[in-house]
Amino acid sequence: HEKAARIAGSKLPAGESASKDALAICDEWMAAPDDATKLAVEAKAATLPPLPPADVAAISERLFVRAAKTGPKLKKSGTNYFYDEKSKKGLYMVAPSAKKRGGLLISMHGGGENQGDAGGAHGVWATATGNGMTVISPEVMTKVGSAWNEEPEERMVLELIEAAKRTWDIDTNRIYLAGHSMGGDGSWMIGGRNADLFAGCAPLAGSVMPYMKAGVKNKRATPVSSYEGLMEGVIPNLMHLHYYICHSADDENEAIHPDDIATGYLKRLQTLFPGRYDFHYERVNGIGHALPTGGVKPILEWLAKKERTTYPPEVVWETWWKWKRQMYWLHHPGPADSWRFHAKIVEPNHVEVSATTKPVAGRDAPKTLELTLLASPKLFDFDKPLRVTCGNDVLFDGPIPRTLWSLLVSIGRRNDPAQWFEGHVTVTIPRKPWNDLWDAASPSSGGR
Repeated sequence: HEKAARIAGSKLPAGESASKDALAICDEWMAAPDDATKLAVEAKAATLPPLPPADVAAISERLFVRAAKTGPKLKKSGTNYFYDEKSKKGLYMVAPSAKKRGGLLISMHGGGENQGDAGGAHGVWATATGNGMTVISPEVMTKVGSAWNEEPEERMVLELIEAAKRTWDIDTNRIYLAGHSMGGDGSWMIGGRNADLFAGCAPLAGSVMPYMKAGVKNKRATPVSSYEGLMEGVIPNLMHLHYYICHSADDENEAIHPDDIATGYLKRLQTLFPGRYDFHYERVNGIGHALPTGGVKPILEWLAKKERTTYPPEVVWETWWKWKRQMYWLHHPGPADSWRFHAKIVEPNHVEVSATTKPVAGRDAPKTLELTLLASPKLFDFDKPLRVTCGNDVLFDGPIPRTLWSLLVSIGRRNDPAQWFEGHVTVTIPRKPWNDLWDAASPSSGGR
């Protein structure tokens, strides 16, 4: 596995044991021009019989080599445009780190309607090169309020990360998000919805998007009773992601209330899930909407000590975008917003799972939900049966097949040498009624 994980960019030939058909499908997937075509190739791969164990190394080598070369790369310094230089779409700034196999920090600027630019964030966070991080500072494509919570901007951040992996030798266990004001919103929202990609996030004077009573806004003078909750798909997912949060109580631009609510939820989750949900809340007063008095140096030092939990034994995935199909070792082909999956390895080769959906007007909640468990030898023993249960129901009990499909979706789509999967099983889970995770009766309830 270590050999296969570190060959990106090398010219190692595929081993003779690898199936020619499987290697041909790998090449077909890499040549696919769009996501729909890739999905069709994945569907073809899913019909193939399980892979012999001897084929996995050769096929994974082929995929890592191709993934490192397929797709856009970034300019290594200065101000550039990711999507289209002529129309100036997708502006980003770069400060490269001199450290070999360093980390990556995406810094997001503040702003709002017709305000904000990448230079503002870059001037604050580019010093992270001294912490061994390459810094990329993108600029939103449409300058509206909370733009980093928009789908195109989130996709741009994720695509910049993938391009950075092709451009530098990035340590994928040391990727970070940081930002102030609207950039703090992005650190919360993009970080939470994609928690499996990051080691840590630093939202400053930002917030998880709150649900408000009709006619009121997120302002300092707004009573806390006017806040009806926080947007789904963020807080529960932070089980293994480290957060440094800073906000001033006298912030008139973006009220502190959502951060107080969010950290209250996180404290409750810490009691329900001991050893999980690591965060540092710097709740201050007197600086308004400004950056912390001591600057961002202490924050960068805190982040630099954090690494991603690559193969966690327990995962909570509260879904949002249909195209976000994977969270750590969980996969769904097209989740709706406000579904929640909870999977925990309760003993070797035994996974307990649960699934729930939040009631949404006009949507009939399904009685069951499918979930695919991606498998790695770092999680499970492939020589022994895997048992998957939901309460007293046994959903699966049998061998874990090694599959080309698993290699395609984990290596091809992510190019992540530190986290990839060679097998999978799919189970059908009876849906439980919704309950916010922090209100769960016990850590294993998954929302009863």
